Amino acid sequence: MKDRAVRAWTHAALLTLIVAFVPGCSLLSSSSDSVSSSFSSSGSSSNSSSREAAYREDVSDYTAAHLQSGGKPDELRRAIGELAAKHGITDWERNESTFRGVGEGLAKAGYRQVQVDAFKKNLASNPQQAQWIQDGYDARR
Repeated sequence: MKDRAVRAWTHAALLTLIVAFVPGCSLLSSSSDSVSSSFSSSGSSSNSSSREAAYREDVSDYTAAHLQSGGKPDELRRAIGELAAKHGITDWERNESTFRGVGEGLAKAGYRQVQVDAFKKNLASNPQQAQWIQDGYDARR
């Protein structure tokens, strides 16, 4: 029981540090459930490519923090949906920036290729999404 408490505290502390130093974030809470509420749009530019880039970066940062805190893929899917809504993305599951951001986050989290392959099987629902994850991962390595 003591090891479990130490591990939970360590994860919370790590997540706090990650969120505190990620650009475009404000530290609202140290729990992984509230990480998504800590992310905000990096700007209010009307340029859609800037909005897409801000969204992709937020997905990347959130993915890395989520994975480093021991989060599960199902929780990540829910949180990405919330991030997408905050960025005005209506169909995140068909959005290339979503999956490239996830791939970048996997690289930031220090995932190896074998872990990325397993993650793609859990998160991607089609080969195109899996390829976008791989492309994002490869771009950050």
